[in-house]
Amino acid sequence: MKRYQALVFFDLDGTLLDSNSKISIENRQTVLALKQNNILPMIASGRSPKEIKQITEGTGIDSYVSLNGQFNVVENNVISKHIIPTKHIHELMQFSKTLNHSLACYTEKEYAAGYVNDSMKKLYRLDHAPLPQISSSFYKENEIYMLYLFSEEVETDKLYQEKFAEIFTLFRDSPYSMAVVLKGQSKKAGIQQIIEKLDLNHLPTYAFGDGNNDIAMFEAVHTAIAMDNASDYVKSQADFVTKSNLNDGIRFGLQQFNLIN
Repeated sequence: MKRYQALVFFDLDGTLLDSNSKISIENRQTVLALKQNNILPMIASGRSPKEIKQITEGTGIDSYVSLNGQFNVVENNVISKHIIPTKHIHELMQFSKTLNHSLACYTEKEYAAGYVNDSMKKLYRLDHAPLPQISSSFYKENEIYMLYLFSEEVETDKLYQEKFAEIFTLFRDSPYSMAVVLKGQSKKAGIQQIIEKLDLNHLPTYAFGDGNNDIAMFEAVHTAIAMDNASDYVKSQADFVTKSNLNDGIRFGLQQFNLIN
């Protein structure tokens, strides 16, 4: 592994990506500048490894905390991964059906759901991503690392969180969905696993984010940087607030800490 001077973690949606879920030319140049300065840029996202690779193609990024800390990679080498037991998926799926909430199951490369609902359509439209394939047996035939519940009924979130408190961590990451990971896993845990397993505790760490699920990531690094398009609460949890994701906020934030010129 190359000797790096620092680690910088980037959320994707609302942070490194523009309104079309693309990495702008400016941000591509910024990522390359980091690498030239021997600083390792890493993605920290709820998205799958396959999606991350597609989105970051041509940037030189080969390290990421994906699926909200469930599948973590540095320089294309898997550092840690956490498989969700089939029986737990089945239990959650059966319960979600009683509330008419669809559930998608994510592997490293693919995702599938039992059926489509309106909330699902809205979420993937927002992310500019294709709808899941439809399969009732997908989770039985593959290693599943993360689940997505599709619901706009915020009042039912607590039902899930109470019923599955000993198995899952569930958190709302959009108006249309809740991300589901094994209890104790998160972007924070994924970052900590990478730092500890690769013995990188001596390096300064930074994180850029805009959403509630980025707050745990903020807790895992030395310096937390919120985008100006983040909520006031997310901003209150950061050490610094940069410009928005549509106003070259990544470059501006990195310059404030002398990570790039």
